[in-house]
Amino acid sequence: MKKGIIFSIIGIIGSTVIHAQSFNFDIAFAVGAPQGSFQQTLDRNSFGLDGAFTYQIADLPVQIGAGLVYQNFGWKERYEYLSPNIPEVDVRVRTTNNMVTPHLILRFEPTRGAVRPFVEGTWGFNYLYTETSVLDEWEDEEIFSTINYDYFTSNIGIGGGMKFNLWEGFDEDGDYFKLSLIVKARYMIGGEALYMKEGDLVNTGDGVEYNISRSRTDLNTFNIGFMFSF
Repeated sequence: MKKGIIFSIIGIIGSTVIHAQSFNFDIAFAVGAPQGSFQQTLDRNSFGLDGAFTYQIADLPVQIGAGLVYQNFGWKERYEYLSPNIPEVDVRVRTTNNMVTPHLILRFEPTRGAVRPFVEGTWGFNYLYTETSVLDEWEDEEIFSTINYDYFTSNIGIGGGMKFNLWEGFDEDGDYFKLSLIVKARYMIGGEALYMKEGDLVNTGDGVEYNISRSRTDLNTFNIGFMFSF
């Protein structure tokens, strides 16, 4: 009898937890503003995407998850012969300067409300790389590419924002779904790194010259996008 009651209670608790579970996926356009020595070296803003997947259990105002930020700090494009021995064929050569930041997320957010403010902290690393690709002449299709230079460094971030409920309901199968507008900002404290900025990979005709910069990689990002909760 006692075992039956215990199992019933466990079942009720387990069912409540399962139905209260919430998965969130957000994707946003992100503008980056380099800070300090990073800004002095680059002298420009960056553009990219910020995505995150978080998980919430029951009615706790806490979410955990992981995310990825991609930022482009510049690119150059030119046309070249496929080979000195094949001057009849032109190809596009594009060099991009990028930073990717995978990170873990701890987010604090109210569990109810059409408008929800939130704060979050992140921990991960910055991967800075310069990549050169050969593209199809007419279509933006990559034929092959190579990483010219890359570097890893640490990253810690803190930020926050607002979520605005756009639509909430159930689909034909009875599954819960919600669409929200998300606006947020994050200050990302990046460690010191060696990297190349736009124009630092120089084709000398006889070879390639690498001009390497060195600085911290602090960055402010400002995002606007959508969140899908299910």
